[in-house]
Amino acid sequence: MNRPPLLKYTLLQGSVAGVMLCAVVSLALWRFPSLRSHYEDQGQPLPHALEWAVKLGEHLTLLSYDLGYIAREPTTPKDLVLVYLDENTYDHLHQKPESFDRKYHAQLLNKLTADRARVVAFDILWREESNRESDDALAEAIRRNPHVIMVSDSVTDLRPNIEVGSIQKLPLQKFLDAGGSHGLSLVVRDENYVARGFYHGTPEHRGFVWEAARIAGSHYVLENPVPNNELWLNYYGGPSALRSMSFEEALNQDPGFFKEKLVFVGRKPITDFPGREVDQFGTPYARFQGRNANVGGVYIAATAFMNLMQGTPLQRMSTEDELRLLLYGALLFGGGLVWLRPWWAAGAGLACFFAAGAISCTSVWQTHTWWAWMFVSGVQIPVALAWALFTHTRRLGREKAYLEKTLTQTLREVADSRRSLESAPQPAGPAKPSLFDAADADKTPTVADHTLVRRVGKGGYGEVWLARNAIGMHHVVKVVYREGFNDDGPYEREFRGIQKFMPISRSHPGFVNILQVGRNDRAGCFYYVMEAGDDEKTGQLIDPATYAPKTLGSVLRDGGALAPRDSVLLGMALASALGSLHQQKLIHRDIKPANIIYLNGAPKLADIGLVTDIETTGRDVSLLGTEGYIAPEGPGTPAADVYSLGKVLYEASTGIDRRRFPELPTALYDASDAAERLQLNRIVLRACEPDPADRYATAAEMKADLEDLATRMGILPGGGPPQPGPG
Repeated sequence: MNRPPLLKYTLLQGSVAGVMLCAVVSLALWRFPSLRSHYEDQGQPLPHALEWAVKLGEHLTLLSYDLGYIAREPTTPKDLVLVYLDENTYDHLHQKPESFDRKYHAQLLNKLTADRARVVAFDILWREESNRESDDALAEAIRRNPHVIMVSDSVTDLRPNIEVGSIQKLPLQKFLDAGGSHGLSLVVRDENYVARGFYHGTPEHRGFVWEAARIAGSHYVLENPVPNNELWLNYYGGPSALRSMSFEEALNQDPGFFKEKLVFVGRKPITDFPGREVDQFGTPYARFQGRNANVGGVYIAATAFMNLMQGTPLQRMSTEDELRLLLYGALLFGGGLVWLRPWWAAGAGLACFFAAGAISCTSVWQTHTWWAWMFVSGVQIPVALAWALFTHTRRLGREKAYLEKTLTQTLREVADSRRSLESAPQPAGPAKPSLFDAADADKTPTVADHTLVRRVGKGGYGEVWLARNAIGMHHVVKVVYREGFNDDGPYEREFRGIQKFMPISRSHPGFVNILQVGRNDRAGCFYYVMEAGDDEKTGQLIDPATYAPKTLGSVLRDGGALAPRDSVLLGMALASALGSLHQQKLIHRDIKPANIIYLNGAPKLADIGLVTDIETTGRDVSLLGTEGYIAPEGPGTPAADVYSLGKVLYEASTGIDRRRFPELPTALYDASDAAERLQLNRIVLRACEPDPADRYATAAEMKADLEDLATRMGILPGGGPPQPGPG
């Protein structure tokens, strides 16, 4: 269908699209990491096309966990001591890492037993026999301390690939017979060896850390007897956050130093040959401090142990809650930023980026629950900001093109009007009784009992004059020229229309009264005398020298759009008049604001020179009227007149040119009477439907809907409609 240029891409549409875009992109990346497990469970490799998306989703997820440590103040847990087998120990005791004499472990354990340490956890696998005398000494030391725990395995693996069946690597049987406990030691890491969790075992086979916490009397473990492998490490800081000393230094501590201490013994990461590091893991701090933040497996185990002792391990938010937060974020940012100007949107987006991170990280340390907030800050906010900038750029481009087109059209119309004025004859003086120039005085028709005072209008088919009758009353005379038509048929049809309209012109208050009709075939014209409309400024006090008829066009030009109440009253009055005209089997064909005059403040259908019979086909009626008000199917039917009336009501209620239909004012939704204007606009939209089958079939139907709206607006408390004013 052909419509005037429209700014179809509104902010509301952009807001809805922004919500959908943010939701789809962020949720897709959020769920991609689960695809890796899905394919691995089925024994299939991850498709190469999905690899980058899965890695990006995994990176954003882990980044949400890691970034929480940027501004967190390091803390040192009380009572925990790490005892490292380090190079200093090997040098002073003349030992090698692969053959360290277990008698020294027995010496340390005996010292810790004497000091009454709360728990002693050896993160060392004693699976093979060594020196029998040393093994017996260590077994005896274990027998004297009921709070000793040893590792039964030290294999590391990725979280999705953890598979624990029967434990195959146990400490020596003599150590187990001595009463030592044991548990599986398994660090949960990613492919870059960054540790973020610890395996805590099953009810049948408890993990090394979980068993150590049980022995030490952790309230968290006692309240949750089933090991939880979904816990995430809550780091206390970098490598120096946990108190530590060398093995050799621990042997030389004063008696009582380890009283009530929680002691973990293990190897410190060392380089056994260039380029290879043993038992070493990255931490979230490695993102900011590099490899200097890497730690050993015993450090990870001690961190997980203290989390259980203090009841502060981290847990990830449930899938349902994360999904809900992501949808809220898409709604807030995707739907909100498009409403801001570009610079404001950029500033708001940047502020929200940091605010979302700060709030999420602060919440982690208060609730010990973390969630993948980087899908909001790192995905939704940038996507929403980019979409907002794109939306504004596209909207400004369309507005610019539309304004340029409107300006070009306006300048063309102004130029056409100027040429028309320059070519038009000058208005006659007050005493000139002729409709023509002096050279054509022999063609001048005689208007009985009237003196033509001043020409007040001129169109393609004739002229409009202000006239004075014999008793001094002012009327308006319109003359229609034969030469304005291509042949006699349309000219005669116009004359017959006036003949039929004159007898009924007094039958409805919405018609301009026709007082007299005359015809001058010698001059090639006919004329009719009408009551004069109000003056734009003085109403019925008419000054011939300055008279300008008050029309709906001049009202809208000077005062802008009418209030909803006045628009509804205007529509009811004109629809009533148009319905009465149609009942007489007549149509108007040129309903527009300039052809609606005010008489004693009431609107009336004027310029009935184009009134004619209702014909059966559009070809029976000359294609007359004004561009923009003519129905798509052309004039000639009551429905076409209804279309023109709808366009008039659109201009009256919105103040917007009919060529921009159905565009609405940008400030409409903020107006106090927005609801009333939108209800009226629904009536206008139906009246202006391009397809006549979807349009009001008659003006009476349109009037009924307007009266129903007037009742709901309180305009019609009862009885007939009040007389509408000019706005």
